[in-house]
Amino acid sequence: MLLLLLAWVGATFGPIFWAWKENALVSLGLVLGLLFGYIVQLIWLFSGNIIIIDMLWMRPNNLFDLNIFTLFTSGFLHSTPMHVLSNIVIIALVGIPLEQRMGRARWLVIYVIGLLGGSLCWSIANLGTNTPALGASGAAFGILGAYLAGWPKDEVYFPLIIIRPWPVSLIALIYFGLEIVRTYQTLGLSQPSHVGHLAHLGGFAFAYACLNTVAKNGPVPPGETSEKFGPLKDLPSEHPFENVAHIMEKLYEEGDQKETRQAWMEELTEQTTCPVCQGPLIVKNYRVRCQTSTSHLHWP
Repeated sequence: MLLLLLAWVGATFGPIFWAWKENALVSLGLVLGLLFGYIVQLIWLFSGNIIIIDMLWMRPNNLFDLNIFTLFTSGFLHSTPMHVLSNIVIIALVGIPLEQRMGRARWLVIYVIGLLGGSLCWSIANLGTNTPALGASGAAFGILGAYLAGWPKDEVYFPLIIIRPWPVSLIALIYFGLEIVRTYQTLGLSQPSHVGHLAHLGGFAFAYACLNTVAKNGPVPPGETSEKFGPLKDLPSEHPFENVAHIMEKLYEEGDQKETRQAWMEELTEQTTCPVCQGPLIVKNYRVRCQTSTSHLHWP
C-alpha cells in the first residue's frame, strides 16, 4: 500500500516539479499529473487498495480530526475518466493562456486558492456528513473565475458547440450560471446530485476575488485585454545576436501577436546564444533572457 501511495505522489506531483525545474508551463505539468495520478488510482482499484483513496479524499465529519490535508489532496483524485477529463479540458485550454498572462508562480497560487476555496465551501455546506468529495473541479472553476476577473475579453479555443476561439467572459459566465442553476436544483428543489456544485461556485468566487491581489506586478497587468504587444525595441548595438538575421526580421514583422512572438523567440533561443557570455537563452513571459544571468540579456 505504501508503494502504491508513493507511486501516486510521484505520478501526480512529479510532472509539476519537472515543469517548474525545466521552466516549462506548470499548467501543462499539472494536466499530466492529474492524468498520470488517475492511472495510478485505477491500479489501486484493481489491486483492491481502496483504503488509500479513503485516506486522501475529503469527508467533512473527519476534516478537523488531523485530516485537514484532505482539503488539498482531494483535489488530485477523481472518480471516473469523464470526471478527470472534464477538469483537464478547462485546465489545459483556459489554464495555459492564463499562466501566460500571470506567470508560473502566480498561476500556481491562484490554482491552489481555487482548489482550497472549493473544498472549504463544500465542507462547510456539508458539515455533519460523512459523504466523501474529490476532484479538481474547484480549482478548474477557480481558473475560470480568475481569468474572468483579470482578462475577460481574451479569446481561447474551447469546445462550446464547436471548437473555436470564444471570449473568456462567455465561457466563464456560462459555466458559472449553469452551476447556480444546478446548485438551486440540488439544495432548493432537493434533487439528488453526486456533483459538488458548491465546490465549483466556491472555487470560482475565491479565485475571482483574489485575482487582482495575486496578479499584481505580474507579467501582464489585469485589465489589459489587447492581444497585441507594443513594437519590439532594438537590441543594444554592442550586444547583437549573431547568425539569426532572418529570425529577427520575422520577430520585428510579426512580433506584435503573442503567439507568433512566443514561437519566433523560442526559435531564436534554439539558434543562438547569449551575446555576452555565449550561454543558453530561455524565453520567459515573452522575453528572451540569458539563462546564466538576466543582467547579460533581458529583451525586450
